[in-house]
Amino acid sequence: MKQRWQFSLAIFTECGGCDLLSLDPTKMAGFTWSKRSLTSTMEKSWMLWTFVKRWLLALASWSWSLCRICLLPLIVTFHLYGGIILLILIFVSIAGILYKFQDVLLYFPEQPSSSRLYVPMPTGIPHENIFIKTKDGVLLNLILLRYTGDNSAYSPTIIYFHGNAGNIGHRLPNALLMLVNLKVNLILVDYRGYGKSEGEASEEGLYLDSEAVLDYVMTRSDLDKTKIFLFGRSLGGAVAIHLASENSHRISAIVVENTFLSIPYMASTLFSFFPMRYLPLWCYKNKFLSYRKISQCRMPSLFISGLSDQLIPPVMMKQLYELSPARTKRLAIFPDGTHNDTWQCQGYFTALEQFIKEVIKSHSPEEMAKTSSNVTII
Repeated sequence: MKQRWQFSLAIFTECGGCDLLSLDPTKMAGFTWSKRSLTSTMEKSWMLWTFVKRWLLALASWSWSLCRICLLPLIVTFHLYGGIILLILIFVSIAGILYKFQDVLLYFPEQPSSSRLYVPMPTGIPHENIFIKTKDGVLLNLILLRYTGDNSAYSPTIIYFHGNAGNIGHRLPNALLMLVNLKVNLILVDYRGYGKSEGEASEEGLYLDSEAVLDYVMTRSDLDKTKIFLFGRSLGGAVAIHLASENSHRISAIVVENTFLSIPYMASTLFSFFPMRYLPLWCYKNKFLSYRKISQCRMPSLFISGLSDQLIPPVMMKQLYELSPARTKRLAIFPDGTHNDTWQCQGYFTALEQFIKEVIKSHSPEEMAKTSSNVTII
């Protein structure tokens, strides 16, 4: 009783500013009115909550009824076509995984290790280590190897696009032999994300890189702009074909070695199980559709194919050769040539030298009117 009395005293003190020794009718009436107002507010809140609760229960009941109506057709459909649905889900999942990780499967800028940290430089050879910017602001690293022999001012210039791994320093042994045997200038290009170049590799990015390099070459007064050759190996072949298809008026000739028709064709070759053969183009983040773009390359073209290539089927090089509309085109076949080492085969530089001389000679009007194509097995 004593505790209840103390509790009541506290309530009256808070709610009315009074105590038990000074109660008057006016204050008691006010307290009664406040209590009734509080009760009325609580009743309204309870009614509102009751209404919301009933509405939610009605909505849940209606939704469940709708779900039951839809569930039966779904069960019947899955029972009849469950295998097909599962196959479609697997197909879509594979396509999604490939799209997400396609860059990882295609570009290997860090192989071999330290390729992003160390780029070998030529020694004892006149060269320039150059940095240029692309249209989207990416900084690219180039190496220019200068030919300094007789008539060097009239020497052709080869823009060299390498494959999908390593950096330009790893191509120096091949490039130096080109310099000596072909008497040409060479510009070696590290794509974005490779070597000392900034950014990350992508199909559109590599195209922008190639355009930036060609634009840079055109600004050099010490290079003969009428003798610009493109060279591309493997992935570099796809980059060279794209650049040539967009700049036929600025390029004298193109040389591609052990390259592919497109990434979708390569995927169906490397991953030959059923779904990969029928993935639509939109499933591929990188396409490199060389088999389409080669139709725009009407300049003299040399296709170099190593028949011992274990990565890219040699038949793709033959198909590109056949698709080429060039008046002057050559297919040089090396039975012992592997994917990366065809340049070490006997007769390799002879084939390149003959082609370059033929292209330079064909700049005369009477020669340009001729149509010429052949296949050479070395």
